[in-house]
Amino acid sequence: MKTARLLALACAMAASMPVAQAYAQRVSRLDGTQLGSLCTKAASAGVCDAYISGIADSAALAHLFERNAEKDTKDVAAFCIAPATPIADMRGKVVSWMKDHRDGLSRPAGEVVFTALHESYPCGGSK
Repeated sequence: MKTARLLALACAMAASMPVAQAYAQRVSRLDGTQLGSLCTKAASAGVCDAYISGIADSAALAHLFERNAEKDTKDVAAFCIAPATPIADMRGKVVSWMKDHRDGLSRPAGEVVFTALHESYPCGGSK
């Protein structure tokens, strides 16, 4: 009985202590090399386009959410892609970036695409 009380007390104390939480996040097993292969074949260009669009949309929406939730009007987007930009142009920039950065293609495909878009479409229009 004494052990149960000590255990209950320890649990109560642990629950009341502030904890820095690290949340595990699901990341696709698709890597940059695999995505590059999809993006350079006509038969799978649509899959590539959908993946790139998903990364671009999620980053843009996350930026809007953070900006609105935090009321931070100085928050800067990770990249700035004009609404009229065709997905084929985005795919071309990502594939070109991948060819120039082959050493990083073992990273998750989402990270590769995000970095490629960040470097290819900087906010301020310098590229």
